Amino acid sequence: MHTPYPLAHSRFQGLHRIFALILLALLIAVTAQSARAVHATEAEVDDYEVWLTDQNNTVGFTAETPRGTHGGRLIIYNSADLYGENGPVNDPQIIDMAELFALDGGYNDTEANVVRPHMLTTSPDQRYVALAFVGSGHVAIMDGASKEPKALFRMSPGAGDARQAHAAFWTVDGRAVIVANQNGKLLERINYDPETDSFVHDTAATLDLANCTTPSGNPCQTSTPVSALDPNYLGEHNRPDNAPICPILTNRSAYVTLRGGGLFVVDPYATPMAIVAAYGNAYVGRDGCGGVQNFKDVYLNGGTGTLETNPSEFSLYHFKDNFPSAPDSLPDNSRRTIFKVFFRDDSPHRDAHGMAKTMGPIRYLWQFDRMANVAEVFRLPGGRHVTTIDLTETGVSNEPSVDLVALSPQGDRFYATLRGPKPQTGAHAAHGETPGLGIVTVTHGGASGNLSHVLATSFTNPLDESEESDPHGITVRRR
Repeated sequence: MHTPYPLAHSRFQGLHRIFALILLALLIAVTAQSARAVHATEAEVDDYEVWLTDQNNTVGFTAETPRGTHGGRLIIYNSADLYGENGPVNDPQIIDMAELFALDGGYNDTEANVVRPHMLTTSPDQRYVALAFVGSGHVAIMDGASKEPKALFRMSPGAGDARQAHAAFWTVDGRAVIVANQNGKLLERINYDPETDSFVHDTAATLDLANCTTPSGNPCQTSTPVSALDPNYLGEHNRPDNAPICPILTNRSAYVTLRGGGLFVVDPYATPMAIVAAYGNAYVGRDGCGGVQNFKDVYLNGGTGTLETNPSEFSLYHFKDNFPSAPDSLPDNSRRTIFKVFFRDDSPHRDAHGMAKTMGPIRYLWQFDRMANVAEVFRLPGGRHVTTIDLTETGVSNEPSVDLVALSPQGDRFYATLRGPKPQTGAHAAHGETPGLGIVTVTHGGASGNLSHVLATSFTNPLDESEESDPHGITVRRR
Protein backbone atom coordinates (compact mmCIF):
# COMPACT_ATOMS: atom_id res chain seq x y z
CA MET A 1 0.00 0.00 0.00
CA HIS A 2 3.03 2.26 0.30
CA THR A 3 4.38 1.40 -3.14
CA PRO A 4 3.52 4.77 -4.77
CA TYR A 5 5.53 6.75 -2.22
CA PRO A 6 9.08 5.88 -3.43
CA LEU A 7 8.03 6.66 -6.99
CA ALA A 8 6.52 9.98 -6.00
CA HIS A 9 9.56 10.75 -3.89
CA SER A 10 11.83 9.92 -6.81
CA ARG A 11 9.85 12.21 -9.08
CA PHE A 12 10.00 14.93 -6.46
CA GLN A 13 13.79 14.57 -6.23
CA GLY A 14 14.05 14.73 -10.00
CA LEU A 15 11.97 17.87 -10.16
CA HIS A 16 13.98 19.32 -7.30
CA ARG A 17 17.24 18.71 -9.19
CA ILE A 18 15.82 20.25 -12.37
CA PHE A 19 14.60 23.26 -10.43
CA ALA A 20 18.01 23.64 -8.76
CA LEU A 21 19.75 23.46 -12.14
CA ILE A 22 17.43 26.14 -13.52
CA LEU A 23 18.15 28.38 -10.54
CA LEU A 24 21.87 27.81 -10.94
CA ALA A 25 21.71 28.69 -14.64
CA LEU A 26 19.76 31.86 -13.86
CA LEU A 27 22.25 32.78 -11.14
CA ILE A 28 25.16 32.32 -13.53
CA ALA A 29 23.41 34.41 -16.18
CA VAL A 30 22.60 37.18 -13.73
CA THR A 31 26.14 37.13 -12.36
CA ALA A 32 27.58 37.31 -15.85
CA GLN A 33 25.25 40.16 -16.74
CA SER A 34 26.25 42.00 -13.56
CA ALA A 35 29.90 41.52 -14.41
CA ARG A 36 29.30 42.91 -17.88
CA ALA A 37 27.43 45.88 -16.44
CA VAL A 38 30.14 46.71 -13.93
CA HIS A 39 33.12 45.94 -16.18
CA ALA A 40 31.76 46.89 -19.60
CA THR A 41 34.30 46.84 -22.39
CA GLU A 42 34.48 49.40 -25.16
CA ALA A 43 32.72 47.01 -27.55
CA GLU A 44 29.78 46.66 -25.16
CA VAL A 45 29.33 50.36 -24.52
CA ASP A 46 26.33 52.13 -25.99
CA ASP A 47 27.25 55.03 -28.24
CA TYR A 48 26.57 58.10 -26.13
CA GLU A 49 27.97 61.39 -24.89
CA VAL A 50 28.26 62.98 -21.46
CA TRP A 51 27.62 66.74 -21.50
CA LEU A 52 28.89 68.85 -18.60
CA THR A 53 28.63 72.57 -17.85
CA ASP A 54 31.56 74.45 -16.35
CA GLN A 55 30.26 77.63 -14.73
CA ASN A 56 33.47 79.64 -14.75
CA ASN A 57 33.47 82.86 -16.76
CA THR A 58 35.81 82.74 -19.75
CA VAL A 59 36.20 86.45 -20.60
CA GLY A 60 36.26 89.87 -18.96
CA PHE A 61 38.97 89.40 -16.34
CA THR A 62 40.07 92.81 -15.06
CA ALA A 63 40.95 94.36 -11.72
CA GLU A 64 37.33 95.52 -11.47
CA THR A 65 35.99 92.11 -12.51
CA PRO A 66 38.59 89.67 -11.16
CA ARG A 67 36.41 86.62 -11.79
CA GLY A 68 35.38 87.60 -15.31
CA THR A 69 32.12 88.89 -16.70
CA HIS A 70 30.47 86.22 -18.85
CA GLY A 71 30.85 83.01 -20.82
CA GLY A 72 31.33 79.57 -19.41
CA ARG A 73 32.16 76.22 -20.98
CA LEU A 74 30.35 73.19 -22.34
CA ILE A 75 32.44 70.02 -22.02
CA ILE A 76 31.44 66.89 -23.96
CA TYR A 77 32.89 63.39 -23.49
CA ASN A 78 32.54 60.45 -25.90
CA SER A 79 31.56 57.14 -24.31
CA ALA A 80 34.36 55.30 -26.18
CA ASP A 81 36.94 57.46 -24.38
CA LEU A 82 35.31 56.73 -21.03
CA TYR A 83 35.92 52.98 -21.41
CA GLY A 84 39.56 52.89 -22.47
CA GLU A 85 41.59 49.72 -21.92
CA ASN A 86 43.76 51.55 -19.41
CA GLY A 87 40.91 53.49 -17.86
CA PRO A 88 38.90 56.54 -18.93
CA VAL A 89 40.64 58.96 -21.29
CA ASN A 90 40.22 62.63 -20.47
CA ASP A 91 39.90 64.05 -23.99
CA PRO A 92 36.60 65.98 -24.21
CA GLN A 93 35.38 68.54 -26.69
CA ILE A 94 35.31 71.98 -25.06
CA ILE A 95 33.05 74.78 -26.32
CA ASP A 96 33.46 78.34 -25.04
CA MET A 97 30.01 79.81 -24.45
CA ALA A 98 31.31 83.38 -24.82
CA GLU A 99 32.50 82.58 -28.33
CA LEU A 100 29.51 80.49 -29.35
CA PHE A 101 26.98 83.09 -28.18
CA ALA A 102 28.94 86.23 -28.96
CA LEU A 103 26.62 89.18 -29.58
CA ASP A 104 28.00 89.64 -33.08
CA GLY A 105 28.31 85.94 -33.85
CA GLY A 106 24.90 85.19 -35.32
CA TYR A 107 23.43 82.96 -32.60
CA ASN A 108 22.63 85.61 -29.99
CA ASP A 109 20.16 88.40 -30.79
CA THR A 110 19.04 88.94 -27.17
CA GLU A 111 21.38 91.94 -26.66
CA ALA A 112 22.81 90.31 -23.53
CA ASN A 113 25.81 88.07 -22.96
CA VAL A 114 25.29 84.56 -21.60
CA VAL A 115 26.49 84.09 -18.02
CA ARG A 116 27.08 80.92 -16.03
CA PRO A 117 25.84 77.78 -17.82
CA HIS A 118 24.15 75.89 -15.01
CA MET A 119 21.97 72.89 -15.86
CA LEU A 120 21.52 70.54 -18.83
CA THR A 121 18.76 68.15 -19.88
CA THR A 122 18.40 65.99 -22.99
CA SER A 123 15.16 65.80 -24.98
CA PRO A 124 13.36 62.43 -24.87
CA ASP A 125 14.22 61.77 -28.53
CA GLN A 126 17.90 62.63 -27.82
CA ARG A 127 18.00 65.26 -30.60
CA TYR A 128 18.34 68.36 -28.46
CA VAL A 129 19.85 69.51 -25.18
CA ALA A 130 18.39 72.37 -23.12
CA LEU A 131 21.02 74.52 -21.40
CA ALA A 132 20.04 77.03 -18.69
CA PHE A 133 22.26 80.04 -17.90
CA VAL A 134 21.55 80.95 -14.30
CA GLY A 135 23.46 84.25 -14.34
CA SER A 136 21.86 85.88 -17.37
CA GLY A 137 18.50 84.12 -17.65
CA HIS A 138 19.13 82.57 -21.07
CA VAL A 139 18.00 79.13 -22.23
CA ALA A 140 19.78 77.63 -25.22
CA ILE A 141 18.48 74.68 -27.22
CA MET A 142 21.53 72.86 -28.56
CA ASP A 143 21.49 70.45 -31.51
CA GLY A 144 22.98 67.26 -30.12
CA ALA A 145 24.61 66.07 -33.33
CA SER A 146 26.14 69.33 -34.58
CA LYS A 147 26.77 70.91 -31.15
CA GLU A 148 25.43 74.18 -32.56
CA PRO A 149 22.57 76.26 -31.16
CA LYS A 150 19.09 75.60 -32.47
CA ALA A 151 17.54 78.47 -30.51
CA LEU A 152 18.41 80.94 -27.77
CA PHE A 153 15.86 82.69 -25.54
CA ARG A 154 16.11 85.06 -22.61
CA MET A 155 13.52 84.56 -19.91
CA SER A 156 11.14 87.32 -18.86
CA PRO A 157 11.87 89.88 -16.14
CA GLY A 158 9.82 89.08 -13.06
CA ALA A 159 9.94 89.96 -9.36
CA GLY A 160 12.10 93.06 -8.85
CA ASP A 161 12.74 93.03 -12.62
CA ALA A 162 15.07 90.04 -12.08
CA ARG A 163 15.46 86.92 -14.18
CA GLN A 164 17.46 83.72 -13.83
CA ALA A 165 17.19 80.48 -15.74
CA HIS A 166 18.13 78.11 -12.96
CA ALA A 167 16.84 74.92 -14.62
CA ALA A 168 15.16 73.93 -17.88
CA PHE A 169 13.56 70.48 -17.97
CA TRP A 170 11.75 68.71 -20.82
CA THR A 171 8.21 67.43 -20.57
CA VAL A 172 8.04 63.66 -21.00
CA ASP A 173 6.54 63.99 -24.49
CA GLY A 174 9.34 66.33 -25.61
CA ARG A 175 6.86 69.01 -26.69
CA ALA A 176 8.01 71.66 -24.21
CA VAL A 177 10.80 72.83 -21.92
CA ILE A 178 9.73 74.11 -18.49
CA VAL A 179 12.01 76.80 -17.09
CA ALA A 180 12.52 77.81 -13.45
CA ASN A 181 13.10 81.57 -13.66
CA GLN A 182 14.51 81.68 -10.16
CA ASN A 183 14.95 85.29 -9.06
CA GLY A 184 12.11 86.37 -11.36
CA LYS A 185 9.86 83.93 -9.45
CA LEU A 186 8.28 82.80 -12.71
CA LEU A 187 7.65 79.37 -14.18
CA GLU A 188 8.03 79.69 -17.96
CA ARG A 189 7.60 77.44 -20.99
CA ILE A 190 9.32 77.00 -24.34
CA ASN A 191 7.17 75.06 -26.81
CA TYR A 192 8.50 72.67 -29.43
CA ASP A 193 6.62 71.97 -32.68
CA PRO A 194 7.91 68.70 -34.21
CA GLU A 195 6.15 69.38 -37.52
CA THR A 196 8.13 72.56 -38.12
CA ASP A 197 11.06 71.53 -35.91
CA SER A 198 10.91 74.91 -34.18
CA PHE A 199 10.94 76.33 -30.65
CA VAL A 200 8.90 79.28 -29.33
CA HIS A 201 9.03 81.06 -25.97
CA ASP A 202 5.36 80.84 -24.96
CA THR A 203 4.95 83.84 -22.66
CA ALA A 204 1.20 83.22 -22.41
CA ALA A 205 1.98 80.05 -20.44
CA THR A 206 3.95 81.88 -17.71
CA LEU A 207 2.93 81.27 -14.09
CA ASP A 208 3.76 84.12 -11.68
CA LEU A 209 4.61 82.34 -8.44
CA ALA A 210 4.96 85.55 -6.43
CA ASN A 211 1.48 86.91 -7.18
CA CYS A 212 -0.75 83.90 -7.93
CA THR A 213 -3.27 82.17 -5.68
CA THR A 214 -3.49 78.49 -4.79
CA PRO A 215 -6.47 76.25 -5.64
CA SER A 216 -7.85 77.00 -2.16
CA GLY A 217 -7.63 80.75 -2.74
CA ASN A 218 -4.60 81.37 -0.54
CA PRO A 219 -1.76 83.62 -1.74
CA CYS A 220 1.01 81.60 -3.38
CA GLN A 221 3.72 83.59 -1.60
CA THR A 222 3.04 84.56 1.99
CA SER A 223 4.45 84.28 5.48
CA THR A 224 1.75 83.10 7.85
CA PRO A 225 2.11 84.70 11.29
CA VAL A 226 2.25 82.55 14.39
CA SER A 227 -1.23 82.17 15.89
CA ALA A 228 -1.41 81.62 19.63
CA LEU A 229 -4.90 80.18 19.17
CA ASP A 230 -3.78 77.70 16.50
CA PRO A 231 -0.08 76.89 16.88
CA ASN A 232 -0.34 74.04 14.39
CA TYR A 233 -1.26 76.52 11.67
CA LEU A 234 2.30 77.82 11.34
CA GLY A 235 3.70 76.67 8.04
CA GLU A 236 0.44 75.31 6.62
CA HIS A 237 0.38 78.00 3.95
CA ASN A 238 3.80 79.51 4.62
CA ARG A 239 5.82 80.04 1.44
CA PRO A 240 7.98 83.12 2.10
CA ASP A 241 10.22 82.93 -0.99
CA ASN A 242 8.72 81.43 -4.15
CA ALA A 243 11.84 81.45 -6.28
CA PRO A 244 11.47 78.16 -8.23
CA ILE A 245 14.49 75.89 -7.95
CA CYS A 246 13.69 72.88 -10.13
CA PRO A 247 10.55 71.77 -11.98
CA ILE A 248 10.70 67.98 -11.69
CA LEU A 249 8.69 66.65 -14.65
CA THR A 250 6.71 63.41 -14.44
CA ASN A 251 4.17 61.72 -16.69
CA ARG A 252 1.44 64.03 -15.38
CA SER A 253 2.85 67.03 -13.57
CA ALA A 254 5.66 69.42 -12.75
CA TYR A 255 6.75 69.33 -9.10
CA VAL A 256 8.12 72.82 -8.51
CA THR A 257 10.45 73.14 -5.52
CA LEU A 258 10.88 76.55 -3.89
CA ARG A 259 13.79 78.45 -2.39
CA GLY A 260 11.84 79.31 0.75
CA GLY A 261 10.27 75.87 1.14
CA GLY A 262 6.91 74.49 0.14
CA LEU A 263 5.92 72.94 -3.17
CA PHE A 264 3.60 73.52 -6.11
CA VAL A 265 2.32 70.69 -8.28
CA VAL A 266 1.63 72.25 -11.67
CA ASP A 267 -0.10 71.20 -14.88
CA PRO A 268 2.67 72.08 -17.35
CA TYR A 269 0.39 71.71 -20.40
CA ALA A 270 -2.23 74.30 -19.39
CA THR A 271 -2.03 77.86 -20.72
CA PRO A 272 -1.20 79.58 -18.49
CA MET A 273 0.33 76.75 -16.49
CA ALA A 274 -1.90 75.97 -13.53
CA ILE A 275 -1.32 74.95 -9.92
CA VAL A 276 -3.28 71.80 -9.07
CA ALA A 277 -1.86 71.28 -5.54
CA ALA A 278 0.12 73.40 -3.08
CA TYR A 279 2.07 72.62 0.09
CA GLY A 280 3.49 74.93 2.74
CA ASN A 281 7.03 74.76 4.08
CA ALA A 282 5.83 72.86 7.13
CA TYR A 283 5.43 69.92 4.73
CA VAL A 284 8.22 70.33 2.16
CA GLY A 285 11.62 71.83 2.92
CA ARG A 286 13.48 74.43 0.93
CA ASP A 287 16.03 74.41 -1.88
CA GLY A 288 15.23 70.99 -3.32
CA CYS A 289 16.64 70.18 -6.75
CA GLY A 290 16.67 66.41 -6.92
CA GLY A 291 13.77 64.36 -8.20
CA VAL A 292 13.10 61.07 -9.94
CA GLN A 293 10.02 59.12 -10.99
CA ASN A 294 9.82 55.37 -10.53
CA PHE A 295 6.58 54.14 -12.09
CA LYS A 296 3.86 56.00 -10.13
CA ASP A 297 6.17 57.04 -7.32
CA VAL A 298 7.94 60.41 -7.23
CA TYR A 299 10.88 61.14 -4.94
CA LEU A 300 12.04 64.69 -4.18
CA ASN A 301 14.59 66.25 -1.86
CA GLY A 302 15.14 69.34 0.24
CA GLY A 303 18.69 70.63 0.50
CA THR A 304 20.98 73.32 1.74
CA GLY A 305 20.65 77.03 0.96
CA THR A 306 22.94 79.78 2.19
CA LEU A 307 24.65 80.02 5.58
CA GLU A 308 22.07 82.60 6.59
CA THR A 309 18.91 80.92 5.28
CA ASN A 310 19.44 77.17 5.51
CA PRO A 311 23.00 76.04 6.28
CA SER A 312 22.18 72.32 6.40
CA GLU A 313 19.29 70.24 5.04
CA PHE A 314 18.83 66.59 4.11
CA SER A 315 15.19 65.65 3.63
CA LEU A 316 13.64 63.16 1.21
CA TYR A 317 9.97 63.07 0.19
CA HIS A 318 7.76 60.47 -1.47
CA PHE A 319 4.69 61.40 -3.53
CA LYS A 320 2.28 59.35 -5.59
CA ASP A 321 2.01 60.76 -9.11
CA ASN A 322 -1.78 60.89 -9.28
CA PHE A 323 -2.42 64.61 -9.09
CA PRO A 324 -5.21 65.98 -11.29
CA SER A 325 -4.76 68.23 -14.30
CA ALA A 326 -6.12 71.74 -14.71
CA PRO A 327 -8.84 72.87 -14.21
CA ASP A 328 -9.22 70.21 -11.48
CA SER A 329 -7.35 70.81 -8.26
CA LEU A 330 -6.83 69.60 -4.70
CA PRO A 331 -7.15 71.53 -1.43
CA ASP A 332 -3.90 73.01 -0.17
CA ASN A 333 -1.69 70.54 1.72
CA SER A 334 -3.85 67.65 0.50
CA ARG A 335 -3.00 64.23 1.87
CA ARG A 336 -5.15 62.46 -0.71
CA THR A 337 -2.08 61.26 -2.55
CA ILE A 338 0.71 59.32 -0.86
CA PHE A 339 2.99 61.89 0.72
CA LYS A 340 5.60 61.26 3.37
CA VAL A 341 9.06 62.17 4.55
CA PHE A 342 10.89 58.87 4.22
CA PHE A 343 14.34 60.03 5.33
CA ARG A 344 15.66 63.04 7.16
CA ASP A 345 18.96 63.84 8.84
CA ASP A 346 19.08 67.01 10.93
CA SER A 347 22.81 66.74 11.56
CA PRO A 348 24.93 69.75 10.60
CA HIS A 349 26.91 69.78 7.35
CA ARG A 350 24.41 67.85 5.26
CA ASP A 351 23.09 68.72 1.79
CA ALA A 352 20.75 66.60 -0.33
CA HIS A 353 21.27 67.70 -3.92
CA GLY A 354 21.98 65.33 -6.83
CA MET A 355 19.57 62.39 -7.02
CA ALA A 356 19.31 59.46 -9.44
CA LYS A 357 18.06 55.88 -9.62
CA THR A 358 19.56 52.67 -10.94
CA MET A 359 18.23 50.27 -13.57
CA GLY A 360 17.23 46.61 -13.31
CA PRO A 361 14.52 44.49 -11.70
CA ILE A 362 15.44 45.94 -8.29
CA ARG A 363 15.93 49.70 -8.38
CA TYR A 364 17.82 51.84 -5.94
CA LEU A 365 17.62 55.54 -5.26
CA TRP A 366 20.95 57.29 -4.74
CA GLN A 367 20.93 60.61 -2.92
CA PHE A 368 24.28 62.39 -3.02
CA ASP A 369 25.49 64.85 -0.39
CA ARG A 370 27.83 67.68 -1.46
CA MET A 371 28.95 68.56 2.07
CA ALA A 372 29.25 65.15 3.71
CA ASN A 373 30.77 63.60 0.55
CA VAL A 374 28.58 60.53 0.80
CA ALA A 375 25.73 58.87 -1.07
CA GLU A 376 22.73 57.47 0.77
CA VAL A 377 21.21 54.45 -1.01
CA PHE A 378 17.54 53.41 -0.72
CA ARG A 379 15.66 50.46 -2.14
CA LEU A 380 12.61 51.33 -4.21
CA PRO A 381 9.68 51.63 -4.08
CA GLY A 382 9.49 51.68 -0.29
CA GLY A 383 12.53 53.86 0.34
CA ARG A 384 14.23 51.50 2.82
CA HIS A 385 17.72 52.78 3.62
CA VAL A 386 20.32 50.28 2.39
CA THR A 387 23.72 51.83 2.98
CA THR A 388 25.82 54.98 3.21
CA ILE A 389 28.70 55.17 0.72
CA ASP A 390 31.79 57.18 1.59
CA LEU A 391 32.79 58.80 -1.71
CA THR A 392 36.28 59.59 -0.40
CA GLU A 393 37.08 55.99 0.51
CA THR A 394 38.82 55.13 -2.78
CA GLY A 395 41.21 58.07 -2.40
CA VAL A 396 40.64 59.55 -5.86
CA SER A 397 39.33 62.69 -4.17
CA ASN A 398 39.36 63.81 -0.55
CA GLU A 399 36.59 66.34 -1.16
CA PRO A 400 34.69 65.55 -4.37
CA SER A 401 31.57 67.57 -3.54
CA VAL A 402 29.37 65.56 -5.93
CA ASP A 403 26.73 67.87 -7.35
CA LEU A 404 24.44 66.50 -10.08
CA VAL A 405 24.51 62.97 -11.51
CA ALA A 406 23.33 61.03 -14.57
CA LEU A 407 23.15 57.26 -15.08
CA SER A 408 24.92 55.65 -18.03
CA PRO A 409 22.64 53.95 -20.60
CA GLN A 410 23.78 50.46 -19.57
CA GLY A 411 23.42 51.30 -15.87
CA ASP A 412 26.95 50.44 -14.82
CA ARG A 413 27.98 53.88 -13.56
CA PHE A 414 26.83 57.31 -12.52
CA TYR A 415 28.49 60.31 -14.10
CA ALA A 416 28.79 63.18 -11.65
CA THR A 417 29.88 66.79 -11.66
CA LEU A 418 32.48 67.53 -9.00
CA ARG A 419 32.63 71.10 -7.74
CA GLY A 420 35.69 73.33 -7.61
CA PRO A 421 37.61 75.31 -4.95
CA LYS A 422 35.94 78.58 -6.05
CA PRO A 423 32.27 77.67 -6.48
CA GLN A 424 30.32 80.05 -8.71
CA THR A 425 26.98 78.95 -7.20
CA GLY A 426 25.91 77.00 -4.12
CA ALA A 427 28.13 78.86 -1.64
CA HIS A 428 29.45 76.87 1.32
CA ALA A 429 27.82 73.58 0.31
CA ALA A 430 29.51 73.46 -3.09
CA HIS A 431 33.20 73.71 -2.20
CA GLY A 432 35.28 70.89 -3.69
CA GLU A 433 38.96 70.13 -4.24
CA THR A 434 38.86 68.20 -7.52
CA PRO A 435 36.69 69.90 -10.17
CA GLY A 436 35.82 67.57 -13.01
CA LEU A 437 33.78 64.62 -14.19
CA GLY A 438 33.44 61.92 -11.56
CA ILE A 439 32.67 58.30 -12.38
CA VAL A 440 30.82 56.36 -9.68
CA THR A 441 31.03 52.66 -10.49
CA VAL A 442 27.82 50.81 -9.56
CA THR A 443 28.07 47.36 -7.95
CA HIS A 444 25.84 44.74 -6.33
CA GLY A 445 22.96 45.32 -8.73
CA GLY A 446 22.82 49.02 -7.88
CA ALA A 447 22.90 48.65 -4.10
CA SER A 448 26.48 49.84 -3.73
CA GLY A 449 29.42 51.40 -5.56
CA ASN A 450 32.34 53.79 -5.27
CA LEU A 451 33.89 56.90 -6.79
CA SER A 452 36.37 55.17 -9.07
CA HIS A 453 37.66 57.93 -11.38
CA VAL A 454 37.98 61.71 -11.61
CA LEU A 455 38.58 63.33 -14.99
CA ALA A 456 39.85 66.76 -14.05
CA THR A 457 38.59 69.99 -15.59
CA SER A 458 40.60 73.17 -15.29
CA PHE A 459 40.34 76.85 -16.13
CA THR A 460 43.06 79.19 -14.87
CA ASN A 461 42.21 82.75 -13.92
CA PRO A 462 44.57 84.89 -16.05
CA LEU A 463 44.94 87.48 -13.26
CA ASP A 464 46.08 85.30 -10.36
CA GLU A 465 46.39 81.81 -11.92
CA SER A 466 43.81 80.41 -9.48
CA GLU A 467 41.56 77.50 -10.42
CA GLU A 468 38.16 78.75 -11.61
CA SER A 469 36.64 75.51 -12.94
CA ASP A 470 33.32 74.68 -11.28
CA PRO A 471 31.25 71.94 -12.99
CA HIS A 472 27.56 71.77 -12.22
CA GLY A 473 25.10 70.54 -14.88
CA ILE A 474 25.30 67.10 -16.49
CA THR A 475 23.31 64.98 -18.92
CA VAL A 476 23.77 61.86 -21.02
CA ARG A 477 22.78 61.92 -24.71
CA ARG A 478 22.55 58.76 -26.81
CA ARG A 479 23.78 59.09 -30.36
